Amino acid sequence: MRTYLPKPEWITLDWHHACIAAEVLCVQQCATCSVWRHPPRKFCASCFSDDVNFQPVSGNGTVLSKAVSHRSLDPGWQEQTPYATLLIELDEGPRVLAATSTAPDEINTGQHVTVRVVPHGHDFVLVWADTVTTTAT
Repeated sequence: MRTYLPKPEWITLDWHHACIAAEVLCVQQCATCSVWRHPPRKFCASCFSDDVNFQPVSGNGTVLSKAVSHRSLDPGWQEQTPYATLLIELDEGPRVLAATSTAPDEINTGQHVTVRVVPHGHDFVLVWADTVTTTAT
């Protein structure tokens, strides 16, 4: 079953296009003061500049919180329930929302993740977080 895909517009559409073109997560960065920000905005909250661009980020971050869905309003996601939506603080500072295929009970606050984008068509990406497994040395 197909899932609903939003139709982004304006600066949000620019963000989706930047991620698709770079094939990695991109975040808006002020060209004047270098402050990172997400979600994208027209003006920098730090210096009020409108000179901005989208830059690739490391994709590394930490789980700040999670919301677990046991039912889905979109029938296309119902087979995936329960699933977690994560609030990730990127190493660069901004926060992004991400889906994950990791079971909700295996995700903890403070856990390190890597974030990637998965294009769906020419105008939309889903942001996914994968847990980082560490090996003892």
